[in-house]
Formats: sequence, C-alpha cells, structure tokens
Amino acid sequence: MTRMPLARRGPAARAYALGLAIAGVLLAGCGPHAETAKGGNTKTTGGCSLIVEELSKATSLSWELKEKRDDHPLETLESVKASVCLYTAADAPQAGSDPLVLRTDTVGGKDVAAVRQDFTESCTGYDGKIRKSAAADGAVVCDRGGAVVEGLVESVDRLVSVYFVNADKSTATKLTKKFDAILTAVG
Repeated sequence: MTRMPLARRGPAARAYALGLAIAGVLLAGCGPHAETAKGGNTKTTGGCSLIVEELSKATSLSWELKEKRDDHPLETLESVKASVCLYTAADAPQAGSDPLVLRTDTVGGKDVAAVRQDFTESCTGYDGKIRKSAAADGAVVCDRGGAVVEGLVESVDRLVSVYFVNADKSTATKLTKKFDAILTAVG
C-alpha cells in the first residue's frame, strides 16, 4: 500500500482511508492461525511473522491476529505475493472508532528486493528518511519528521514489512517510541 505522511488531511486522506477499508474487506474471512509452543506461548503460524504476545508487550495494547491471507498480491506491487496479516487493537480506537490496525507483509526470494525498493521509494517520496532500527540487524524504519509508523525486518531468506494502517497522529506519536520494540517482536 502507498503510505501517506501523517500530516496530510482532506480528500486525499479520505480516499486513502477508503482504500484501506476496501483492502480490509478483501482480506476479510481469513481467521487467525495459531499454535501453542512449549511453555504455553501462542505463536502465529502460516506466514504471520509477528508474535501477538510480543506485540502486546511492546506496545502495552491488547492485540489480536484478526485476518491472514497467503499469496496475497500487494496493492503497490501486484506481481509480488505476500503472506499478509492484520492485527487489531480494540483498546486503541482511532478516527471513526475503528480499532488500531497493524499490518505485516512477509515475502521471500526475488520479491525481497522489490519490496525493499518500494519501501524506500514510498518513504523518501513523502519526505521520510530511512534509518537503521535498534531492533535487530537488517531492520530499518522510515522516519518522517520524528514519526515512525513503518519498518522492515530483513533476514537471509525473507523480508517482513510492518506498518500501521490507520494510526492517527496522536497514536503514531506515542507508538514511535515503541516501534523498535514492535520490530523486535517479529519472529
């Protein structure tokens, strides 16, 4: 998805919000997939790379894996298929009383370079700066004037794009300080 800077308002922002709502509808119907690991911790499976409990711990919000779709074409790179997972936090309502939504797109192989380039172009195209994250080796974030709502975690065989879909400015400001911990929650 194309990401807009937090400061933009008006018709373009409403169109963007409508596009996100449509994307959510397209992903509807995919239930969470989870398994219990040793020690009783629930770990997401089937391509969802973000561990719900770790995300909740990192943000102090109650998250749930709401929807998942494998081999989903990305909106900005239709030739790229990703495991797309949507997480919601009902205890952080945003504009219109919608829950806060965080999305991860997990890709591998030749698609890693394309997603990395798209991330870079989207970030810098909206006056953002790419910087290393303290989360882990291979993690970067897009910093737009002190606000961070998206980042990447790259390893040898995959790339996970993590971003807030609908964070309002107040929420984005609060969660910017926690974004490195969010990236650390990527398993």
